Amino acid sequence: MEIFLVFIFMTGISCTGNINDEFADAKSHYNPNNCLHPFHAGDLPPLIENSGHAYMSVLLNKFKIKDILGKVIIIHNMPDDFTTQPSRKFWAENRLWKNS
Repeated sequence: MEIFLVFIFMTGISCTGNINDEFADAKSHYNPNNCLHPFHAGDLPPLIENSGHAYMSVLLNKFKIKDILGKVIIIHNMPDDFTTQPSRKFWAENRLWKNS
């Protein structure tokens, strides 16, 4: 069964947090133009998961690579309803790095 997951860039540069919010340092969705959800620049097309596997290839003009280097990438653990701001529980997080 396929599940559509939220896949987004955040404004933070760390996946750490504190006792009140374990992902506080991921900060908010990357949204330089102050758009409503789901139109943030960091909102990527849903990641389709099937039996623990996923693949995505996408071409966007919502940002330049230099704008998101070092930013946190998040996969939410709940399916995307394509309307509301998702919960802050994540399956995976990492940072986008440029290979030297």
